[in-house]
Amino acid sequence: MTFALTRFLIRPILVGSILTIAVSVSYVRAEVQPGRPADINDWIEKALDTNASLAGTRETISAARAAGEASGTWDDPVAKYALAPQTLEGGSTVGHRFEISQKLPWPDQLEASENAAAAQIRGARADAQWAERQLTAQVKAAYANWWYIDQAIQLHHQTRNHVSQLIEITEQRLAYGKAPQSQLLRLTTELDALDAQFIGLGEEQDKLRASLLPLLGAEPDSQPVSLRVPPLSALPRTTDMTDAHPLLLSVKARKEAAAARLKEKEAGQRPSFTANAGYNSLWADEDKRWTIGVGVQIPFTGRRQSSAVQQAKSQLAQQEWNLLQTRREWKAATAQAIAAIRASYSRLDILKDRQVPNQTAHWQAMLDEIGSGRGDIEAAIDSARKLTALKLEKARLQRQLFAALGQLESWLPEAAAVR
Repeated sequence: MTFALTRFLIRPILVGSILTIAVSVSYVRAEVQPGRPADINDWIEKALDTNASLAGTRETISAARAAGEASGTWDDPVAKYALAPQTLEGGSTVGHRFEISQKLPWPDQLEASENAAAAQIRGARADAQWAERQLTAQVKAAYANWWYIDQAIQLHHQTRNHVSQLIEITEQRLAYGKAPQSQLLRLTTELDALDAQFIGLGEEQDKLRASLLPLLGAEPDSQPVSLRVPPLSALPRTTDMTDAHPLLLSVKARKEAAAARLKEKEAGQRPSFTANAGYNSLWADEDKRWTIGVGVQIPFTGRRQSSAVQQAKSQLAQQEWNLLQTRREWKAATAQAIAAIRASYSRLDILKDRQVPNQTAHWQAMLDEIGSGRGDIEAAIDSARKLTALKLEKARLQRQLFAALGQLESWLPEAAAVR
């Protein structure tokens, strides 16, 4: 009698939880699936190797390198050739003229061009590193969701076993005339509802599996997954924060590129020189046919060059302000994330060490009272629902912490990463 009543009380609690949240989670697995659990590192490695968006971001490094190969180089020389057509028909020597010229760059202008290209390459590398970190955080969040739906399915199997056991016990008691027919019909109805709910859980799992295709490059297999939340002591201190973060390094690189381009534009305000050499056969005196010279291009008003310099100064100032604001937002967001995670750890400790054990003891006491005929059924149902809700909250915090720690890791310098 006590066993049957206990199972009858557990059934609506667990079923109600599944129907309420659609994809629920239980902290206790119904059974251990065979096979090695899928490791989060396997997921991350697969995503870093196959993700198309990340591959496209990495190609910007090659593009920056290709653009950098042209930096610091001289302009192409200019060759000119002219022919005197009237000399083609006569018996005299054909008259022609040949000239080659080369623009002479300022050394610091070439150096500025090289520095700008090198900064662009550093910025592209930092962008790729930041994209890798963001992708890793997304994979960890997806891994936590995959664990979540796996737990929901395991809970569903456990709940169905409980209902099946209740039906078996009720059939035995019904045979002895100690249970009403309506109770058996109610349990059968609940079993049918569970079977219908399992279809919904399978649909949610299939949708989640399909949504992981763009992230991982392939759908995950049916291996079980295990979720491990590192201890609170693994969190870094905010005093350990440095600017060695890809996001900041990217903005710094763009500021350095803007500074180099400013130097290049400032050098463009100076006169530009051109060296040339040529040969003119039209000169009768052979000593005059070979020529060498130099040309100079002096800015007429300087307005075009001054405009380019002012634009470069504005772009540099924009990058400096951008770096300052990005650094402030980065530090604030990281500190806020750490504070929120610490609070979640504290709530998880209270749930694990106090609330769940206390409510478990209360539930056991209610079972004893029901078994002795002194307990109230509604109070027992309420106690069991509270226990289930606390366990669900505990599991939800685990999933939330795992995803939040992955996101925090993407914001931390490499030396301060959560391990």
